[in-house]
Amino acid sequence: MMSKRLLTLSALMVLALPTLGLAQDRPALVEDMGWADTILVNGKIVSMDDRSIVPDTPGNIYEAMAIKGQRIMALGSVDEMQTLAGPGTETVDLGNKTVIPGLIQTHYHLFMAAARKYGPQLGLVDPSVKLTVTAASTPEATAKAIRDTITNAIQTQGIDAGKWISVFVGEGPENDPGTNRTWFYVGKLNRRQLDAATPNHPVMVWGGIGGYFNSEAIDEFKEVFPDWEESTDLETGPGSANNGYFAVPEQGAMTFEYWWKDKPLSDLAEAMRLQGLDVLRAGVTTVATRLLYPRTVAAYALLNREDRLPHRLAYYIEPQRGNLFNREAINNFYRAYGAPWTDHRNGGEKMWLNGMCHEIWDSTQNNICMGDDIQAPPDIKARERCPNPNLKAWVALRAGLINGWRAVGVHGTSSHGVRLYIQMVEEAMEEANLSVEYIRDLRLTLEHNQVLGNLPDVMDGIKKYGIILNVNTGYLSEVPKLLTEYGEDLEAFAMPVKSWINDGIRVTFEASGTDFWKPIHTLVTRQTATSRVYPESHVLLPDEAIDRVTALKMATTWASEYMMAEDTIGTLEAGKYADFTVLDQDYFTIPMDEVLNLKAIMTGLSGEIVWNNTSGGDEFPDWLK
Repeated sequence: MMSKRLLTLSALMVLALPTLGLAQDRPALVEDMGWADTILVNGKIVSMDDRSIVPDTPGNIYEAMAIKGQRIMALGSVDEMQTLAGPGTETVDLGNKTVIPGLIQTHYHLFMAAARKYGPQLGLVDPSVKLTVTAASTPEATAKAIRDTITNAIQTQGIDAGKWISVFVGEGPENDPGTNRTWFYVGKLNRRQLDAATPNHPVMVWGGIGGYFNSEAIDEFKEVFPDWEESTDLETGPGSANNGYFAVPEQGAMTFEYWWKDKPLSDLAEAMRLQGLDVLRAGVTTVATRLLYPRTVAAYALLNREDRLPHRLAYYIEPQRGNLFNREAINNFYRAYGAPWTDHRNGGEKMWLNGMCHEIWDSTQNNICMGDDIQAPPDIKARERCPNPNLKAWVALRAGLINGWRAVGVHGTSSHGVRLYIQMVEEAMEEANLSVEYIRDLRLTLEHNQVLGNLPDVMDGIKKYGIILNVNTGYLSEVPKLLTEYGEDLEAFAMPVKSWINDGIRVTFEASGTDFWKPIHTLVTRQTATSRVYPESHVLLPDEAIDRVTALKMATTWASEYMMAEDTIGTLEAGKYADFTVLDQDYFTIPMDEVLNLKAIMTGLSGEIVWNNTSGGDEFPDWLK
């Protein structure tokens, strides 16, 4: 079991305990619960316990907090909390630092981050020969460059027959962002351009979240995933398998279920534990994620059983994608497995199954789904990714809902895409005789929302069914390019967060990995974030800016509702888990541009200080080392 002894702030003084009175002088709370294990004093402890949508309402602010076991015992003044201190109580001086509830990351593929960053040091690697190509200005020229690079490498490097080759295709310097992804998706880059030149080597070509296999690779891959062809056509559209197309499910399957299928599970769990320490360093105490692959579920479950999972984890299974299910397997899985998902209070303290997922409904960048809501030239409309009843997302989400599952983490990027989602939900309701109240209790979520807009019929459906919108402000950076293709009318669709909130829709946001401050800055300023792909910042719909307290509610108070944990985490209130984050500056008063540089200096989880960097020591308790 984990140690519950708190680490003190090594850079700050430990206060002397107050003189103890007789038993009859003890506060009623002490008589009921015993002395506090720890009290935090001399802080600005912001409870974030106001759930309203009124701007700048953080709730109660306290000087001190008492902790008993894993829970918050009480909050109040320093004098009040010191009356709860006994002979074994540890008192931690916060040095007037600001304390907020532990941050909640509602949509983070942390298992992929763990694989990239920590897998190699544990021998978890992709053993293929790796090549790189920069895309040309046309798909034909790019296909030739890929083919020539591979055949030259086979000859000059003497690559043995049967050895896997992976080719990363970088975006062409003159091409628009997302060009490669579109070429993969619509089949302009495909296996037929490669097969004759690579008959003896399995090859995967990829760039970002799209790519394709050659025929030799398909044969190898199908030895582990025999339903790949039907799965791919169901996932992306008829003819996709014939093109050799693969996307996120295949990329992750190659990593977790193909390359590493014979590696010790404990090694994968260790990579995830190390990534979990990075989560704590950022002041994050709870993460929600989809888990596509059986080995990722098994690795997190192993950490949890061994009491070494660094943070809380609400997960959503997505087996139809990670296991590359066909239609029959999807329906049989959800019908046969039941619906064992739960909320936090009734699930595990550190890890709980919170629903199911099919992440890709509509999509991002060049593949948004606007339907008739916004017109554009035919070539632009032709690349839109709009779901229909013959695609895997529709089949899987409908099957899950009919059989009792909560659907979470579904991409709802665009107005017409979300309109179709509501249509699918209503079809499932009719078939399974589900009430509106039942659906509202599921708290369905839709993610990203960058061009969802505010059309009355779509918003009415979202409000009727109580759907949570979980925005990704990073995707706002795509909108200026889309404006050049769809026209200026599209800007009105660019994530009108303030209007949604004022209209009674619950809105949360996903951090950028473990960075919460960049999304908050965008929500408050409406300035798009810059990146290598989108180097220029733009201000979009400035009237949709929200205040910083509301933005923080989206990552604490309201974020706990996303994973059905509002009665256990998300605010600092007596009886809840003592999850908290100590910041190096006062989030509530510093200039907004300085918020971008905020850092956590201490993280508390279940009453224990699980990370302490107040003196630059990067300290973790023994059970996490």
